[in-house]
Amino acid sequence: MTNDAFSAAASLDELLTRTQQALAAMRSRACVLADGEPGELLRAEGAAAGGRVRAVAVQGGRLHSVVVDPELAGVSLEVLCGHLVDAVNDALSELDTRVGDSARADTDALAARLGGLPDQAELFSRTVHEVAARIRRDRDAATRAAHPA
Repeated sequence: MTNDAFSAAASLDELLTRTQQALAAMRSRACVLADGEPGELLRAEGAAAGGRVRAVAVQGGRLHSVVVDPELAGVSLEVLCGHLVDAVNDALSELDTRVGDSARADTDALAARLGGLPDQAELFSRTVHEVAARIRRDRDAATRAAHPA
């Protein structure tokens, strides 16, 4: 019975360790490298003016780059700014979708890992109660043997 308690505790500890690792992996996704460049961040591209204006946004809602086709050099500044806004908004909208999808996938994976936690906790609790009952029985038996009636 004692081995069951150790086994249940080890299983519970392993599940908690894996959960902590999953959370750490989720957090590390939103990192930025020391030089300020995006590391493993989600990226999305948006376009306007028939693809002649392109913007790339990265996780965290930051704009990574904007490229404007030189053919647009003759376009008015107001029109060009409108294309820039459209391309950036397109990229940010796509990024929102990707971040949401990624968060749902991470949450589902974490929930699957945590799914066994209640069963492991119940097994551990039951085993501890059984061990405590056995200790009480053994103690009571030893007391009765030491002090016969």
